[in-house]
Amino acid sequence: MSLSSQWSSIRLIIGGSIAIAIFCLGVIVDRKAFFACWLAAWWTCAGGVLGARANLWLHDLSGGDWGVPLRQTWWRISAAMPMLLALMLPLFGAIWHFYPWSQAGWAPHSSHPEFQTLWLSPRFVTLRLVVYAVLWQALALMPIRRKGFSAFGLIVYAITIGLASVDLIMSLVPQWYASGFGLLAIAMAMKLGFALGVAAAAKPASRNRPQAGTFAPQIGRDWGNLMLMYILMWAYLAFTQFLIIWSENLPHEIAWYVPRLQTDWLWLGIVLTTAGFFAPLLLLLFRAVKQSRPRLRSLALILCVLGWLESVWITLPSINGMTWHTAWMAPLAMLAMTALLLAMILSPYQEIEA
Repeated sequence: MSLSSQWSSIRLIIGGSIAIAIFCLGVIVDRKAFFACWLAAWWTCAGGVLGARANLWLHDLSGGDWGVPLRQTWWRISAAMPMLLALMLPLFGAIWHFYPWSQAGWAPHSSHPEFQTLWLSPRFVTLRLVVYAVLWQALALMPIRRKGFSAFGLIVYAITIGLASVDLIMSLVPQWYASGFGLLAIAMAMKLGFALGVAAAAKPASRNRPQAGTFAPQIGRDWGNLMLMYILMWAYLAFTQFLIIWSENLPHEIAWYVPRLQTDWLWLGIVLTTAGFFAPLLLLLFRAVKQSRPRLRSLALILCVLGWLESVWITLPSINGMTWHTAWMAPLAMLAMTALLLAMILSPYQEIEA
């Protein structure tokens, strides 16, 4: 246990706590922006933590040399689950004071209003979030390198992440629904978790991380190919959902896309499409990129940042009346949560996977 590692964690905790305190002042000036930005940042962090654990289980099932250098990073990230769940607490307040269906006088607009009223009742949503949190923490404590446990964990994760995306993200526009939204949320988490693993494992060797020098061209090609697979899966699900809704052109179905395509949010969509799909698709076709540690790591880091921007894209445009306070609250919430999670991930007291 090195003294520098301890101080790094302490500095991250102090910095993250100060950022959280400043961010919480936002509830005074704009409560709507406070909950919206917290939700976007937390959903990004949840995708990283849950996606890292899911990729770890996936390697348990598939095996292969490609995952060996990534396992320790994924293990450390998924071990930050308690901090992720602690950061989830403000969302319970959002359930009762932020979502459209939590407001007095809200009436569902669907063919099954009784079911929608029950499903989106604050008490039932709160209960489901508690169940998700308990399951995620319990699964984080499960033993690894056992195929039966890994398969069970992936199934539970797929169900709970999909349902959580409906409860927390899709219900921001309660009159809108898409059967593939849960699959898209799973793809986002898996892509982000894998990118985080590559970004950490491809870091150059240092005195504290001498094992980082084990990068090999074949491993780089495997990582690049798998990263490309996740990008293609995410793009396919997102485009298929858009194409189906665009072709039907029904008022209650286009309600989610209208504020994203007919306002200034369109520019963020162009950035995500260009930098998150076309650019990496082109770059990852070349071995020179996949076999280069700095190039591959730079691409993984860009995908991590785009993971946050995508969470912003699926969250903030769904909320009417957002003010300029969003411009400073959104990045501040993300930086604060990242610092607190990193403090736990980099903690020298963190048990290393056997």
